[in-house]
Amino acid sequence: MRFEYDTERRIIAWTDTNDRRYDYVYDQNDRVIAEGGTEGHISVRIDYGPADERTGHRVTTVTTPEGHATRYLVNHRCQVIAVTDPLGHTTHTHRDRHGRILSRTDALGRTTGYTYDTAGRPVTVTAPDGSRQTASYNALNLPLETTGADGTVWRYTYDERGNRTTATDPLGNTTRYTYDDHGHLTSVTNSLGDTTRVRCDPAGLPVEITDPLGATTVYHRDAFGRPTAITDPLGATTRMEWTIEGKPLRRIAPDGTEQSWAYDGEGNAIAHRDASGGLTTYEYTHFDLLAARTDPDGARYEFTYDTRLRLTQVTNPQGLTWTYTYDPTGRTLSETDFDGRTLTYAHDPTGRLVSRTNPLGQTVSLERDVCGRIVRKDADGQATTFTYDPAGRLTEAIGPEVALTYRRDRMGRAVAEVAGDRVLTRTYDALGRIVRRTTPSGAKSTFAYDAAGRRTTLTTCGQTLDFAYDMRGRETARRFGDTSLAQIWDPAGRLSEQTLIGPSGDIAQHRAYTYRPDGHLAGIDDHLRGHRDFDLDEAGRVTAVRAENWTESYAYDEAGNQTHATWSTDHHQDTTGARVYTGTRITRAGRVRYEHDAAGRLTLRQKTRLSHKPDTWHYTWDAENHLTTVTTPDGTTWRYLYDPLGRRTAKQRLARDGKTVVEQVDFTWDGNTLVEQTTTTPDVPDPVSLTWEHDGFRPLTQTERTTDATTQREIDRRFFAIVTDLAGTPTELVDDTGHIAWRPRTTLWGATTDDRTGLTHTPLRFPGQYADPESGLHYNHHRYYDPTTARYTTPDPLGLTPAPNPVAYVLNPHRWIDPLGLAPYEGNPFEPWADERPDGEEVIAGHGVIAAGDGTPARVPEGTSVVMYSYHGEPLYEMDLRAIIAGRPHMEVKEVYGPGELLPDYELHPPDGLELQGSPIITEKNPVRLSFMLDPNMGRVHWAACRSVHPMEE
Repeated sequence: MRFEYDTERRIIAWTDTNDRRYDYVYDQNDRVIAEGGTEGHISVRIDYGPADERTGHRVTTVTTPEGHATRYLVNHRCQVIAVTDPLGHTTHTHRDRHGRILSRTDALGRTTGYTYDTAGRPVTVTAPDGSRQTASYNALNLPLETTGADGTVWRYTYDERGNRTTATDPLGNTTRYTYDDHGHLTSVTNSLGDTTRVRCDPAGLPVEITDPLGATTVYHRDAFGRPTAITDPLGATTRMEWTIEGKPLRRIAPDGTEQSWAYDGEGNAIAHRDASGGLTTYEYTHFDLLAARTDPDGARYEFTYDTRLRLTQVTNPQGLTWTYTYDPTGRTLSETDFDGRTLTYAHDPTGRLVSRTNPLGQTVSLERDVCGRIVRKDADGQATTFTYDPAGRLTEAIGPEVALTYRRDRMGRAVAEVAGDRVLTRTYDALGRIVRRTTPSGAKSTFAYDAAGRRTTLTTCGQTLDFAYDMRGRETARRFGDTSLAQIWDPAGRLSEQTLIGPSGDIAQHRAYTYRPDGHLAGIDDHLRGHRDFDLDEAGRVTAVRAENWTESYAYDEAGNQTHATWSTDHHQDTTGARVYTGTRITRAGRVRYEHDAAGRLTLRQKTRLSHKPDTWHYTWDAENHLTTVTTPDGTTWRYLYDPLGRRTAKQRLARDGKTVVEQVDFTWDGNTLVEQTTTTPDVPDPVSLTWEHDGFRPLTQTERTTDATTQREIDRRFFAIVTDLAGTPTELVDDTGHIAWRPRTTLWGATTDDRTGLTHTPLRFPGQYADPESGLHYNHHRYYDPTTARYTTPDPLGLTPAPNPVAYVLNPHRWIDPLGLAPYEGNPFEPWADERPDGEEVIAGHGVIAAGDGTPARVPEGTSVVMYSYHGEPLYEMDLRAIIAGRPHMEVKEVYGPGELLPDYELHPPDGLELQGSPIITEKNPVRLSFMLDPNMGRVHWAACRSVHPMEE
């Protein structure tokens, strides 16, 4: 960084290491009156008004070159007490004589109040609805009690040095901490008495963590505290090298494969080389904004910004553009996608989203309460209302088709969820883990865990599964009756073998997996299917599947769309051959043609037949992109119903009159996981239920039960254990005698031919997907997936944030999953999940954001450090957040801000829509700045939220 000074020794310009320059102009009073980059970036004119003789207040006006003015009312202590944005909306801040904020009133007149004790510590926060949160402190200024808006109390104790020794939740469950003579953490004992032991170096950083079962992870650190080697409990070591600035330089996996990074002088990553040698390069423009990314296959994405540093255009490798427009305050007014479709947005004076209109003119409008929570949603005339408890947790949601009600315990956990007339109940242990669940059909499941938090026993519908794990927590054995499934892992933590052993000791199934250096699957040796090899391109996409009597081939364009596909004649050949696109819309695949509406949603699929008229499917959608009806070639109509959270709760086959329901399938959800379906049809006199148990999104069991429609008495039951592949997709159903009852033939992208030699099957497909035979699609929570084209039938509702191709499925289905139909996730479905970090360190969790151009800093207090798992401007996804909360070692630390260091003052929003639980997690019911959440002596705090830079929207 270079600085220039004038004769008055004032800084008049700085130039960074990428030769980006920023200038300042002063008046005769040494005040900056203008500043900006050489190409107009963040250019402003600053006018200082005179002081009011009566109040001493003055107005400072900051004006952009476009004429957009923001006005700051400054008191006689030089504190900003009101801000008026370019649209005339004003936020007021009231301070006491010590400069502490007493209240903040937003542009809608909603006031949040703060009170302090005589030592200046915040003791109450009063929300606009009158709800209050309170805190009390000890002589060391550390919180002794915090009381939530719902009256729940957390209590803390400390030793004489200020180290926290206990934390007691509102139910009386206590976590205990011990320290050595230097104040370093030595153990964490949860409320069940399970102890994790920690050994720290002289700087207080963990160098050994031993879980309650004795498994030890060892950390070797350099002089700056950065880990240079991590050795897991089985002796596998991952090594890291760092730049002087603390950024990752090389990462060497236990199997010797390595990744490397390179940076420019500003610390921006300019290159990443993966373990197979694939090179991704990055280019930057003003203020370290990403200008271009070139992937290993040469695909190049370019990014354009305006002078306010707002993203205005993304250009994909095909030259298609996605553009954004903003209002004078920086809020997004519209976005126009790669196909020229425009979504428009409207906001209230505080910047909250109040409506979204799609290209068809369908509008979703939102109404909020004084705390900013959505209380009513109108989706093109279909209304849904929401009710919350004093802590801001959802208690009731009444939609046009389904009403949801939640009953919660003192910790806010849902103990009962009522959807229409269907009730799901849960019971939790002291650590918040589910130990009992009952579905609407009456299926009961119980769960037991070991001291390390891993599930050891699952009993469902009278059948018991026992699980065993290695010291790293990976499942090595599963036993159900006299049948067992054994799993072996390689040094890099990848599944290398699965063996299904029947009651007589015979091998019923065996699979061995081989991998490329970068972790992509290269081959499977399957006892029942034979050997398969996979060819991949430079981007990691599978181009060929080669096996005896079985081949598949795929070609892709530079944006990742399939351009050609072929597979074995065991599957329907209608969609094999070339794919044709208009923009991102697929119009033809083989003998099938497609039509879409103006919002990019599939409305027609038509299959050409040589000697008959075409088979045609029609699809209709609502304003929220829910598929509402499907009409099949024989004229049958299926209607789909959804709850207020967007989960499909029923599908109905209608009679020829289009009204009478002749068959209905009801669905039950546990959070975002489908756990049960009940089918009522004239062909079967009694309802038939399928109940599933999962580990995350990986299914473990399926139980089929027939119950008397009148008495609810169980008539028949069939139990199946589910074996899954690397991604978590079912590959076999195994009955209680150890016999493989179902084994499908599936293409790479999920098109399935069921093995109908048996009497059962499962509709579960890729994680989070459910196959609908009537439509030919897979329901995937927020979207529907077509396995014959590896595409979704609607664009991603999150736009380009999750992935550069908003319609294609994941890059490689062996390694990536998208269980919600929202965001691809690269992860291991076999990775065990715990509900708390083994080191007991606190996690701040929710939705994180900061507005473009907001340079407000937060200073890390003494005795506290903030750990980041993404770089500034990058998102994180729900599975990432869960991994941070659980302390998963695969979550790579990107930055650590130590005591006294400055970082952007991100705003944390409530974790709406996220299934996060564990201890200790810090969340908020209203948006709160990071600076308000950090206290002295918190130790290491982990930020489990996005660091996204954009206007604050829903």
